[in-house]
Amino acid sequence: MLTLFELCGADRNVRFSPFVWRIKLMLEHKGASYDTQTVTFTDKSALASSTLQAVPVIKDGNSFIGESLVIARWIDQKFPENPLFEGPAARAQAGLLNNWFDRNIVAPMFPMIVSDIFEALDAENQQSFRASREPRLGGKTIEETRDSRDKARDAFRANLGPVESILTDHKFLSGDAPAFADYCLMGSLMWPHIVSVFDPVATSEPIIEWRERMFDLFDGFARKAPRAV
Repeated sequence: MLTLFELCGADRNVRFSPFVWRIKLMLEHKGASYDTQTVTFTDKSALASSTLQAVPVIKDGNSFIGESLVIARWIDQKFPENPLFEGPAARAQAGLLNNWFDRNIVAPMFPMIVSDIFEALDAENQQSFRASREPRLGGKTIEETRDSRDKARDAFRANLGPVESILTDHKFLSGDAPAFADYCLMGSLMWPHIVSVFDPVATSEPIIEWRERMFDLFDGFARKAPRAV
């Protein structure tokens, strides 16, 4: 049995890491059996026997695998049925896709939902989160970012253009069925879905329609996830 380590909030059932969600969806895609174990920003003792401290982490027997792209490639090799990548070229190009989603989707969404992430944490983790994340906010406090997120969403819309252009003509980013790119984007969008009532893609009809199709996958697996809001 595989064990997936994932980040949780004050409520241990609220699991919000966008990178862990990518992996969870890929494991569901493969029909793999796995269990989960939670860590928090301040308590990663569950990972003490590994050299890894940033989730996602998968434990397979006595081996630990970290970093979402590395794990995705590992999953595809361990469970070759229903591949995430269509051949060696797609596997190699996954690094470019992964980097694009991190820079153009995850990074600009962070200021829009940082106040909601903060509110989902307990007091000890809030203190650590503020100290480590607030310096990334360009001189604003966590609370001040909430006031400017409507404007931030308007600017973010330009980042969605490449995704929207594909979804206008295809059911999924990967064509007729979901694969690696779809799980990268959906994992990223599970982040705001879990912690916030604010929707960074609320103005994008193609992405909203695609997201509903993703919510329907695996017997509504993502839709059923406990939320902080």
